Amino acid sequence: MLVALTLLSCGYRVIGSKFLTFESVTISAVKNRTYEPRLEEKLHNALSHEFINQGIEVKAAGGDVDLEATVTLFQLGAVGAVDEIIREQEIILEADIKVDDQGKIAMFKSMRSPLKITFQSTGSVNEAAARKDIATEKACSEIAKEIVGQLIVRYAK
Repeated sequence: MLVALTLLSCGYRVIGSKFLTFESVTISAVKNRTYEPRLEEKLHNALSHEFINQGIEVKAAGGDVDLEATVTLFQLGAVGAVDEIIREQEIILEADIKVDDQGKIAMFKSMRSPLKITFQSTGSVNEAAARKDIATEKACSEIAKEIVGQLIVRYAK
C-alpha cells in the first residue's frame, strides 16, 4: 500500500489499455516477405493474443484502428558449436508495422524481439525442427508484446 501511494504521489502512473484512444483493432493478413513458411500465421496469432491480453478487442473488420504487419527478415544464426557442429541457434525476426488510426498513420520499422531467442539444434531432425518451431512462436510473441507496448505508450491519453 505504501509503495502504491508513493508512486501515485510522484506522478508515476501505470499505462494500460484503459488509457488508449481506441478499444478495438483490426489486424490485416500479415505479409511474409521471407522464405520461412507460416510466419504470417504465427505473427497474426501472437498479435491477436497480445491485444486480447491487454483488453483490446480484435475484430475481423471495423476496428477503431487498422494494423498491417509485414515480416521482413527471418534468419538463423549460430550461437554455439562443438567440433564445428552447431549446437545452438538464434532466431532473428523483424517485422514492419503500420497502424492506421482513422487516417493518422504510425509506422514501426524493423521491430525485433528485445530478447535473444535461441533453441538447441541437437538431436534428431524432428526434435530440432520442433524446437525451432517453438522458438519461432516465442519470437513472434515477443515482437507482438513489443508492438503492443509501443502502441500503448504512443497512444496513451
